[in-house]
Amino acid sequence: MNPSRKLLAFAAILFSATAIAGLLPHRLYGRHLAGQVVDATTGRPIAGAHVAYLWRSTINPSGFTGHNSRDICFHAAATITDALGRFEIPPWSKWETYDVDSVDPTALVYARGYKPIQEPLFSKRGGSPAEHLDERYALTPFSGSADERVHILFFGLANQDCDWGGESKKSLVPMLKAIYTEAHSLHGSQESSKITEAIAEVAADAGLAISPNKPAADAEIKAFIAEHIR
Repeated sequence: MNPSRKLLAFAAILFSATAIAGLLPHRLYGRHLAGQVVDATTGRPIAGAHVAYLWRSTINPSGFTGHNSRDICFHAAATITDALGRFEIPPWSKWETYDVDSVDPTALVYARGYKPIQEPLFSKRGGSPAEHLDERYALTPFSGSADERVHILFFGLANQDCDWGGESKKSLVPMLKAIYTEAHSLHGSQESSKITEAIAEVAADAGLAISPNKPAADAEIKAFIAEHIR
C-alpha cells in the first residue's frame, strides 16, 4: 500500500474511533455549592431570592480541525434562599453521551426589585469543578422603567435556557415563574408584553424538559403555561 493510502486508512480508523468514543456514556458532575444573597446597600440577607446554576461546556470536536464546536448547557440546579438569605445546591452526578467536559457553572440570581446577576464561577483546579461553599451575591436595587425591567429580566436571566439539561431543567421553573409574575405585573409596552409571553414559554420548555432534538410542542407548552405559570 502506498504511503498516501496508508495515511488515509489511518485517518479513517482514527476518525471512527473518535466518533464512537463520543457516543459512549461518561460521568458528568458538579460539586457542592452554597452561599448567601444580600442587599448590596444594607448588607441584610434577602430571603426568597432565587439562585440557579447552569453547567455549560463546549462540545469536544469530533473531527481533525476542531471547527464548528459549540457550547451546550447539560445540567441545571436551582433553589430559593432561606430567612438568612442562605442557599445550598448539593453535588450531583450523571452518565451522559454528551461529549463535553465537567466544568464549574454559571450562577443566575434573581430577587424581585433587584438587578439580576449572571456570574460564572471559576476554579483553581485547572478547569475541573470545585466546591464553592462561601459564595456571596450582593444585589443592587433596580431603578428604571417597566420596559427596562422586563428587558433585563428576559435577556439577563430568563433566556438562559439549559437546552440539553433534560429533567434537571425542571428545577428552573420556580425562578422562571417568579420572573414571569413580576414582568406580567409591570404592564409595560406591547413589546414588553411579547417578551413576558416569551418568559412563560421558556418556563414551559423547562417544565416539560423539552429536548432540542424533539419537534415543537406548541399545544403542550400552551397547556403547561395555563396550568402552572399564569
